[in-house]
Amino acid sequence: MKGEYGKIIRNVWRLLVITWEEDKVLLAAYFSTSFLGAVLLYVVYYVYKLMIDQVAAEITMGGLSSVLFIIVSTFLFFEYLSRFVNFTFNQYYFDYLIRAKLQNALTRRFMNKLAELDFGLLERGDVRNLIAKVEGSYSYRLPEILKTLNAIVYNLAALLFSMLIALRLNPGYFVILALVSAPIYYLRSKYGNAAWSQYSKNASETNYIWYLRSLFTNFQTLAEMKIYGLRQYFIDRASSFQKKVLSDYQRPIRTYTLLSSLSFILIPLAIFFAVLNFIGAVRTERYSIGDFTFFLNTLFTFSGQISSVLLNFGLVTENSLFLHDYFKLQDIHNQIAAPRPAVRLEGLRPREIVFENVSFSYQGSRNLSLKNVNVVIEKGRNVAIVGHNGAGKSTFIKLLLRFYDPTEGRILIDGKDLRRIDLREWYAHIGILFQDFARYFTTLRENIRFGNLHRPPNGGISEALHKSEGEDLLEFLPNKYDQILGRWFEHGVELSGGQWQKVAIARAIYRNAPILIMDEPTSAIDAEAEHAIFNNLDSLYRDKSLLFISHRFSTVRKADRIFVFEKGQVVEKGSHLELLRQNRLYAHIFRLQSRGYE
Repeated sequence: MKGEYGKIIRNVWRLLVITWEEDKVLLAAYFSTSFLGAVLLYVVYYVYKLMIDQVAAEITMGGLSSVLFIIVSTFLFFEYLSRFVNFTFNQYYFDYLIRAKLQNALTRRFMNKLAELDFGLLERGDVRNLIAKVEGSYSYRLPEILKTLNAIVYNLAALLFSMLIALRLNPGYFVILALVSAPIYYLRSKYGNAAWSQYSKNASETNYIWYLRSLFTNFQTLAEMKIYGLRQYFIDRASSFQKKVLSDYQRPIRTYTLLSSLSFILIPLAIFFAVLNFIGAVRTERYSIGDFTFFLNTLFTFSGQISSVLLNFGLVTENSLFLHDYFKLQDIHNQIAAPRPAVRLEGLRPREIVFENVSFSYQGSRNLSLKNVNVVIEKGRNVAIVGHNGAGKSTFIKLLLRFYDPTEGRILIDGKDLRRIDLREWYAHIGILFQDFARYFTTLRENIRFGNLHRPPNGGISEALHKSEGEDLLEFLPNKYDQILGRWFEHGVELSGGQWQKVAIARAIYRNAPILIMDEPTSAIDAEAEHAIFNNLDSLYRDKSLLFISHRFSTVRKADRIFVFEKGQVVEKGSHLELLRQNRLYAHIFRLQSRGYE
């Protein structure tokens, strides 16, 4: 338990550091006005006591003096000032700004962390679950901690002044109230992880619920669900998982509610006997009527604030579990180590790529996805990789991009081990088109320009679209290059699968990198456009390196060198004519495809 509290304190401190770095002045003003609000509350109580005593005295004397007018005016001034500082400034203005800024800072860190994580980590189930938990909670749970800390500042300041006043009146009542309120904090700490349990204990179930929910917001899956009548199946699956999570969530909540209800009965009883006793002291004229009102206000405030501070500490404990997940994600270390010192690649130009006895298996798998692969890709060559699904083609590309490191062997770039090369420099050499290419719901211009933001804003965009055979897009896009693509935003225009692929090809061409890697680059494009695109690529990459994966042998046959993968191994290599003469797997698949066109 001691270690748990230490972890909570460290994580809360890290959250405060993030907030401090975001806006030092705002954070200081936030907590300062909270403290000032507590100070002004007791100023109001004291002036109210003076007002009551002055009224009682002047009723006895039979008249109203200017002193009473001044006290009443002072009371009203501090009453308004207290509310203004506490509610308008602290709980509205500063609270809104600081929470919004913290949300922004947390979001930037979340996005940055996901962007820098290794591809291998992103494919791990435990990391995916952690990301899902953090994504679904950090934007409101973590700023809620800051709001609770602000409330605790107010609570502690109010309790401090209550105890100082208690020393003058009767501290015994306040000690008793503190003792009967203590069980509330214990219960909150014990059952405070109830809300978190659905994200932790049931992390995989919760992640699956979010996945099911995403199916209903994705057009492709939603369309198929409508046709195949899958709606009720997935809704029923979601409902069953929700019931399980909710059941685990309700049990500790019910227990906490029952026990805390019993605990709250003790507080009004303690106040009742304290008030009766103090009334007796007023009758003996030990205290004035004003002292009685001062005592009541202080006692009720103490009772409320001690309950509040205990509950707020419980809230911090509860929400710190979500905070722990956030920083657990932030603290994940990449498996692909950055080389120190890194080997530099001077200049952007085609490079010789060599796979030397490379074998690889994914984490948790006993099977090798690549086995003893030896491949040489010469500079400035047009190279194709073919093979059945699952043959290892995409894994080959992932290793070349250093999403993973080989289990055995090494990859050489101009004779230099890829593990020793600065990845930013290596990626600067590469243009990429993945099979599951990105669809950015931004303008057409931005979609293409994302390939190389260092080029002038308008330089080469139209040429890239022309080379990708995508100029026909301009005919139906109302705002041409400035048209927002996709249906995410208002006035966006959705594209067909083939049109999106042409935009992705244009983006890869616009990068103008010396090495272009394409995985099934024309899978959604008609044969005529495909033929034109590859003619354009042959022209563009005459002195550069073009590496592509394809199942369409009509395009593969144009490659200078073809590598045939089967069960993680390179089983054939050569030109199209050479492989036909070998009359093995490549020739067999080519003949099968050829018959389809007869």
